[in-house]
Amino acid sequence: MMISQIKPEVSGFSVLTEEDLQQLAAAMKQAVEHAEASAPGIQRFAREKADSAAEAVRFLLAQRHRALASGLPDSDSRYYHLLNRKLARFMAVFVALFRVEPGYLYGLADTHPQVLLWVLSSAEIDPLDPSAVRLSLLLADKLQAQVWLDTVSLATSTQLIETLQSAAISQIPQSELAMRALVRRHELNTEFANKCIRDGSTKVSGLARHQLACSGHEAGINWVIEHGDPAQSLFTHLLVRKDKVAWLRGDILPQKEAFQQVDEYAIVNRLPESFTLPDFANDKRAYLKAALAGDPLAVEPMIEALFSAQDEVEQEHWVSAIFLILGEKMPVRVADLGVKYNAQHAAELLMHWWQDLEPEAVQVPMMRMGGSLSYATSIDVLKSPSMPALFRTWVWRDLCLNGGIYVPYDPMGWPEKQRRAINTLSKNSTASERYNQRMRDAAVGR
Repeated sequence: MMISQIKPEVSGFSVLTEEDLQQLAAAMKQAVEHAEASAPGIQRFAREKADSAAEAVRFLLAQRHRALASGLPDSDSRYYHLLNRKLARFMAVFVALFRVEPGYLYGLADTHPQVLLWVLSSAEIDPLDPSAVRLSLLLADKLQAQVWLDTVSLATSTQLIETLQSAAISQIPQSELAMRALVRRHELNTEFANKCIRDGSTKVSGLARHQLACSGHEAGINWVIEHGDPAQSLFTHLLVRKDKVAWLRGDILPQKEAFQQVDEYAIVNRLPESFTLPDFANDKRAYLKAALAGDPLAVEPMIEALFSAQDEVEQEHWVSAIFLILGEKMPVRVADLGVKYNAQHAAELLMHWWQDLEPEAVQVPMMRMGGSLSYATSIDVLKSPSMPALFRTWVWRDLCLNGGIYVPYDPMGWPEKQRRAINTLSKNSTASERYNQRMRDAAVGR
């Protein structure tokens, strides 16, 4: 039974109620019961087909997530394109089952909710039932919020925007999550943001105001400065404030325990007092702070920290942090850890290489990707197929804050969309001049 037969499709978004969600849940249950009433042989075959395909897709989605998290896939990346081809083949299996009876798929809600979300929010299901994507809202209760967002951010359904808008403007539990999805997909337009401010919940309204502020709308900027909580979005405050350095130094640093990532933002904004080497032995985010600062004098203690790191994730963090400073020429890669060498061997290789290079390299006060810290070398970070999403996110923030520009960007989004954002950043000569001037001032302690 198709969901659109339960609730007629409407043009544009409409407000949803708890009753609407209950109706969607009842329709899913009815479809499952209808599937269970089919002949035992057909039912067994369909379930086995759905379960085996779901298990394979669960693995492929995890691999795609890892591929995007590891860096921006090259346009000719065989592995990334292979993943998508395999996913397309399994999508064909699900579409065939959906044509026979949607209930064969809805049973995956309890066993493979992410896979079902991936299917229902796909463009392939739209022609069969344009309203099926609404079931994505119900799956938010069966997944961690981050997993739901990661999946929806890559969804291809043409009906998804209307569904997310309907949820965001409604007084339902999924409203804030839907709003975050619209922001992350870069699909929150000014008109709808203003409607959310008028009619949405407090959290949805706040997200809309922050997004308007980032986009340069004066009303949003004024609201963020006068009423916004810096603890909720320190990035937005720093982006819109003309006195951001003085504000960060005078209002935030003295009470930094009340905020997250203040030290990182102080480094990104090039506050002179933030440029002491971090506590490599005890600070769990020392790798990120050192990487963002780009001080070549930090490289040797970073290599020593890699040598003593026991946890695999920690080891990857240190290699990536060193890579942010030294770039493509360094002889070690995260992808080769545990394959070609262990962390200790990698540290030894790096130390020998660095000691040969150090006398010349340390003449540069701040380094990024093997060169002087600049707008161009920062753009190179976003382009890198080997730079993890965490570091790309921070470099994007750095570009926005010091370049005086805001270009929506998601390091976990579709590569094509990432490249469009990078291209927009690359072509902004004014932002480049601002950024490079800020780095020159920072180099002399201003």
